[in-house]
Amino acid sequence: MTHLFTYGSLMFEDVWNRLVKGNYLSQKATLSGYARRSVKDDVYPVIFQADELVEGVVYYDISEEDRIILDIFEGEYYERKEVELLVKNELIRACVYVLKEEHFDIIDPKPWGEALFATEGIKRFLANYKGFA
Repeated sequence: MTHLFTYGSLMFEDVWNRLVKGNYLSQKATLSGYARRSVKDDVYPVIFQADELVEGVVYYDISEEDRIILDIFEGEYYERKEVELLVKNELIRACVYVLKEEHFDIIDPKPWGEALFATEGIKRFLANYKGFA
């Protein structure tokens, strides 16, 4: 079992619950040393190493079965890395999906907006994303 830090579509229950079979505890968390940006011509974000902070949600004790499902969902553009997160002034270790350097050409320089995704982007994401298949 491992913890997973999410920073984009997976922070939203409508997306998370379409994928995983388990029921997981979660909390808000902060990842330092990474930046979150939009993906060109899409509604979801990516992260990569940079001197910034990324706010997100950590899910605890993900089963092996669900980890495999999430690896497939994230696809070939990402690698799962172990990182340290700040949760309620305490450091914990967790995994996170980070954009592979060879795919940096998909990064849009504009920041990704959680609020905009929640009101507009999630509908498009749920209707069009092929990773749910």
